[in-house]
Amino acid sequence: MPASYSLGPEVEGGVATCSGAFGCAAAVAGAMIAFLLWSGLSAGLLFAPRVNVRAALAALGREREAVIDEREALSTFAADVESIPAPGPTPSVEAGGAGVVSANSQSGEMATLRKRYRETVMAVDHYERDYGESFPEHLANEFGDGVAGAVVVNDGLSPQVKRAVLSSAEESRKQRNQYLDTLDRERRRLESAGDALERTADHASELDGDRLRRRSFEELQERYSCLEDARQSVKTTLERRQEQLHEGVTFGWQRRDTESVYRYLYRDLDATYPVLADGARVLDRIDTVEHRLTTALTAKA
Repeated sequence: MPASYSLGPEVEGGVATCSGAFGCAAAVAGAMIAFLLWSGLSAGLLFAPRVNVRAALAALGREREAVIDEREALSTFAADVESIPAPGPTPSVEAGGAGVVSANSQSGEMATLRKRYRETVMAVDHYERDYGESFPEHLANEFGDGVAGAVVVNDGLSPQVKRAVLSSAEESRKQRNQYLDTLDRERRRLESAGDALERTADHASELDGDRLRRRSFEELQERYSCLEDARQSVKTTLERRQEQLHEGVTFGWQRRDTESVYRYLYRDLDATYPVLADGARVLDRIDTVEHRLTTALTAKA
């Protein structure tokens, strides 16, 4: 058997261990599995053209679930706050005779509000992983320093503070919805780019094949020309992705820095820019096929 067509060492070893009826059957089964893996790797059939895009889509899915949980927690918190009574303010007199207005400090409605916040907004499963902040710190980051200060220092809940808390909760919910729109837009872009890369990679594999030297010179030339078209298709996909990256990431009316957003979204992945990473892999695959076609064409010359 020519060396170029010999089985991989895993297969040869499996066949060599065949002894006895049962042992032989097990060895043959193992050898066949090893052969399929070996032949798939040798022919490039196990090449995954969108491995980074697939991982990025999974990361986006997890992020989307977390944002939805936060949005629902804010909705629950707002509904709870609506049910908390807010007595009218009472006048008080400080030193110097200056009259000020403060909330009734005897009823403890604010303690209830703080408790509800901890039990809803701060109770999402990913809170410690993604935030890990104290109550005052998280409240300030979520609702602003003014509202957070009023909630932290007062015992009574005035109508004005209640309205401010509800308004802030609604704004936070709106921001989550805008973020979800951004995630959905990124998902659609990833899917489109991943599909394009996978189609091109599949086409490149079709242009490859066993025993290329048995093909006619004309057929090899046609395959080579088609391979160049595949390469240009990948470049077009990558150029489109680069344009999207330069546009930045939009949250509602705000435009954010692409680098920081992507480093956050894909922080657990091997590639910050999954489409570009997969595109480079597909181009490498095309280079490999090109080399094989060039070798076959040279042999025909």
